[in-house]
Amino acid sequence: MNSLQNRANAVMAFSISAIFCLLGAIAFSALIIPSNPSGAVALDSIKVVTGRYDKNWVDYKTRNNEFANTIMRIDADLSSLFHWNTKQLFVYAVAEYSTPTHPKNQIVLWDTIIKRKSAAVISKRGLNNKYSLIDVNKKWTDVNANVSLHWNIVPYVGFMTYGHSKASEGYAFPLPSGIQT
Repeated sequence: MNSLQNRANAVMAFSISAIFCLLGAIAFSALIIPSNPSGAVALDSIKVVTGRYDKNWVDYKTRNNEFANTIMRIDADLSSLFHWNTKQLFVYAVAEYSTPTHPKNQIVLWDTIIKRKSAAVISKRGLNNKYSLIDVNKKWTDVNANVSLHWNIVPYVGFMTYGHSKASEGYAFPLPSGIQT
């Protein structure tokens, strides 16, 4: 006959195995739930200014660095991404461009965390970039950027999945303020 300890061990082992099988089924079933999110980002204006970066990043060697300020609008309906296994969405706007020295550059312009399905419809106008646009070459000459909306789905259980909207047409960066050609 089995002792009480052996019986408790068998019940716990079976319970833990059943829970892990259930969690695995939840994780894989969340991947096959259909969704059709839509989103678009448009830059209303781009202004390139010359100076030091900002209060958090100081370059004492030169004061001729260029950084860009943008005003954008974001329209997105991400409510179809929310289902029973979605904890939150991490949504961010990305500018992607290439330069002769660096073929692929991506800069996050803006981000937010959405925790409820009711907040998953985004319509923002006149939005300034949240993070500084600074190129590694320190100049924005002859740069065309494509802007798109990206999202990460953070689940309660399972795999984090990613997605993005179609990239907008190229936006040309102007010369810095005060420079004439």
